[in-house]
Amino acid sequence: MTRQTYALTPEKDIIVRDGRFFSLSKEPWLRVADFGASRFVEIVFRTSLLDDPVRPVLRFVTPSRVIDRMLPGPVAGAGVWIGAMPADARAILVSPTNAPGAFAFEIESVRPVGLLEMLTRVWRRKPGKLWSYFLPTLFGFRAEAENALDWASNWEPLDDFETWQARRARRFEPAGFDAPRSDPRAGPRFAILMPGRDVEPDRSAVTLASIERQSYPLRAPIARSEEELASLLAETDFVTRLQPGDELADHAFAALAEAIARAPQTKLIYADELLRTQRGLRPSLKPDWSPSLEAARPYLGRCAFYAVSTLAAPEIGEAMRAAPFRLARDEIAHLRRWLLTRDAESEEAIVAPPAPAPAEPAPSVSIIVMTRDRADLLGPCIESLLRLSTHPAFELVIVDNGSSKAETLALFEKAKTDPRVRLLSRPEPFNFARLNNDAVRASTGAVVVFLNNDTVVVSPDWLETLSRRAMAPQTGAVGALLLYPDGRIQHAGVTIGLGQDAGHFGALVAPDAPSWLGRAGNAHETSAVTAACMAVERRKFDSVGGFDEINLPIEFNDTDLCLRLAERGWTSLYVPQARLLHYESASRGSALFRPMSVYAKERDYFRDRWRAVIRDDPYYHPALSLYARHPALW
Repeated sequence: MTRQTYALTPEKDIIVRDGRFFSLSKEPWLRVADFGASRFVEIVFRTSLLDDPVRPVLRFVTPSRVIDRMLPGPVAGAGVWIGAMPADARAILVSPTNAPGAFAFEIESVRPVGLLEMLTRVWRRKPGKLWSYFLPTLFGFRAEAENALDWASNWEPLDDFETWQARRARRFEPAGFDAPRSDPRAGPRFAILMPGRDVEPDRSAVTLASIERQSYPLRAPIARSEEELASLLAETDFVTRLQPGDELADHAFAALAEAIARAPQTKLIYADELLRTQRGLRPSLKPDWSPSLEAARPYLGRCAFYAVSTLAAPEIGEAMRAAPFRLARDEIAHLRRWLLTRDAESEEAIVAPPAPAPAEPAPSVSIIVMTRDRADLLGPCIESLLRLSTHPAFELVIVDNGSSKAETLALFEKAKTDPRVRLLSRPEPFNFARLNNDAVRASTGAVVVFLNNDTVVVSPDWLETLSRRAMAPQTGAVGALLLYPDGRIQHAGVTIGLGQDAGHFGALVAPDAPSWLGRAGNAHETSAVTAACMAVERRKFDSVGGFDEINLPIEFNDTDLCLRLAERGWTSLYVPQARLLHYESASRGSALFRPMSVYAKERDYFRDRWRAVIRDDPYYHPALSLYARHPALW
């Protein structure tokens, strides 16, 4: 049967060689045939099972602007997207990959979707979003209306995984669409330790059959014991440990070999898994390497292959547990496809071990709080800081951005009687980035903590917790667990790409509610944290030039700072042991009723500057929706 696809032609940084696409950069573009006149469309596309399933970027070029839309990551082989099309699009482009080299990509179908079908879809999922569509439409705010449809449409419940997968899974085609990109004869050699074969022969047969189905030409030797495995290591490059009943995907070794060929320095490669549960198959989706999370709540799972050179300990199992923490970040690769199906194992709740008592005293800290009046917020904030904080060496710098009310001025006079408090008068147009940069220059602490005036301290040792973490050589910005007054999570780390920009994944539930890999309750690496409570070592802050006061004076400057720190190798960290209440933007007003056009210039700059991270946050997953605050498929 001939597959019908839409015509794709190279637009930028792509060549065609022997019928195959080759990317010449980290952001290549293909031109797509016209989708026709339709307000909404459903697009079905597919990629090779050997390619990294990064989210494609769909671009509409109109006479007035360029509109980018992130598409779902095709982790099962194909992706499905439903969304709005600009009526005046002059060209449609797609960036299918984010790396140089050969890749495979096709658009299988484009189906017009009527408004009634879209609204019915919204009604079945989130009927409350219908008001969020109709009201902005009534006042001419089309972007807000379409955004409401996205939040209602572009996600699928995890419990519907098998239905979701059935539409997106595709057969492995090693002689065609999934032909290897590198020479398999020169690829890595794999070995598997699988104890218990004699005890569970039926289950072992499942595992052995899955190995025999592999297209990869190098057969994996299988050892019954660590002693037998040791005799094979001289002829092996990577080794893993499986249990009888584990079932490798048909393309597992081929995908592993291609990923290692793309990153030859790899010493450990792990992949996602499918778990057999009482409710059917469920995906085990993992972030890229997050050492703090792995230490607190191990998540690598069973589909992890270790370079033989890393297994120096006498016992292979012991060496596997220790290996990740001895490796450099670029030596650990994550293959974001499920390559192994296994039984879900009942696990006891994993509790992070208590942090060891620090040998060094906590560094000096400068807390910067900005305000314009709102004594009703600032008063409780200052009172909790000065009364509860146990840090022995901090200063509080209050930046007054033009307060005029008598109660606020009286509060300033009272606060200044504490020797730890200083007041900076800055009665100028509001520019969050510039005012904070100025305050940093006027402060003295080794660590700077930016804090909203609508926060209240909950954990007395919050400053010690944040500042010590901020001084770690590999750490950039450090954020706290922020709670709404009703006890629900407001911030547990920032996910880049959520809602097409950045957002608080895991919010709006109790801190002890189930979360993705238990991240809300455990320290973990994250792409960004909010400046509502953010600690940064001064020298790192200065080295990247502080907040961007030119391009991002009000919105996205905290996320931008974190990403610029990451460019220098300093990763942001979320630490739930530091806990505060946050009334979220109470002093400036909620963003709920603020049109997207208010900060359109800053949003456009942020999207253009950080498109690579928006499409592929390393601490999120391409199978997870960008329109859900809790784990949902896309």
